[in-house]
Amino acid sequence: MRVLGKKTMAEVTPYDLIYTLILGGIVEGAIYDQAIHVGHIIFALGFWGILIYIIELVVQKQHRSSQVLKGIPSILVQDGQLNTKELAKNHIELEQLRSLLRAQNCFSLKEAKYVILETSGEVSVMKNEEVNSTLAVLLIDEGRVEVKALESIGKTEEWLLEEIRKKGYEKPTDLVYAEWSKKKGLYIVPYSKEINVQLRIDG
Repeated sequence: MRVLGKKTMAEVTPYDLIYTLILGGIVEGAIYDQAIHVGHIIFALGFWGILIYIIELVVQKQHRSSQVLKGIPSILVQDGQLNTKELAKNHIELEQLRSLLRAQNCFSLKEAKYVILETSGEVSVMKNEEVNSTLAVLLIDEGRVEVKALESIGKTEEWLLEEIRKKGYEKPTDLVYAEWSKKKGLYIVPYSKEINVQLRIDG
């Protein structure tokens, strides 16, 4: 901890986890292998600590190395529009995205102006100020109708199809996302309005 600097658990990167696992392997080997002496353990721990310290120094001083080892933030929602390329790249499904938003007190995708997946794995959300919070139900997930969700709000697929057509679309497969709330009604995101390019915010 003193070598690497203080970090919260949320800031631990995959490489920090690898460091820890290898260190655990060294300690485990020392405990169960009778042929290993105290001197071997001290040498291994010292060498590993110095190696980690050098890597951290390189990461801090070399911007490109830092990006390779620790990654860069991913923008999942950009100016209110879904970035499906980044969602796929980070293996995040729409229901997972909704769960992450709710954890940030954002209960509808319509409320989100920017959603950023940080390198720590946490999500940062900038809300649309003009949109009041409301609990929304996911009705269409990547073109697939969520029938159980429709039933839970007392609606049918025929009703959903009619609402979609009112907004100028023929079928659910034209939409990457659709949600419904009592206050705001149906909110849709067609495939034609998704974003599939990455906006770089940290260099």
